[in-house]
Amino acid sequence: MKVFLLLLSVAALSCGQGPPAEPPGGQRCSGRNFEGRRCCTPEQPCGLGEGDCDGPLDGGVNDGHAGCQGELVCGSNNCKKFGLYFHEKDDCCDEPSSIPAVRPPPVIVPGAPLEPPTGQRCRGRNFDGRRCCTPEQPCGEGEGDCDGAGDGGVNDGDNGCRGALVCGSNNCAQFGAYYHAKDDCCEKPATVSAANPGPRQQSQGWGQWT
Repeated sequence: MKVFLLLLSVAALSCGQGPPAEPPGGQRCSGRNFEGRRCCTPEQPCGLGEGDCDGPLDGGVNDGHAGCQGELVCGSNNCKKFGLYFHEKDDCCDEPSSIPAVRPPPVIVPGAPLEPPTGQRCRGRNFDGRRCCTPEQPCGEGEGDCDGAGDGGVNDGDNGCRGALVCGSNNCAQFGAYYHAKDDCCEKPATVSAANPGPRQQSQGWGQWT
């Protein structure tokens, strides 16, 4: 029945009805707004259109595509096409053809250092994993990864950053080319766009995966 309902959802998309606003009945993994991050695991892999999975495009230590059933692959920020109820950062299991064969080169901001400065404690998931910045050990400006409100679900809000700093969203490239594209860094409030501050919900606790 579960597979049948998922197939109906995909069929609706192909018929031009658009992605559903609510999770279909029987869907086990409906994203961080419902079940949290990394609902899809190698032990309990997901079907087409389910998430959040933790794939290779998330960088750092991840599950690869093992969180998806069969030949499916874990996409990147692709869940919205399967349902409007997903968070914009949710990654869903998808067809292999959905991942481009050639990945675009990393964005290097002029003037940003190529290597972490000596003594920097939190240097992103490529070095120290995700959520290196915590309320217990908050970070300074330009350090990450923090787990802020822009990540959705249960998160630290801005408590992973020192003083009046805030946790940005996918903003670390401006501080260093060594960061992953999905790393979130502590920054001054003035640099957060007022037009798109990100959702401010559930700013207590945390989720392990971003």
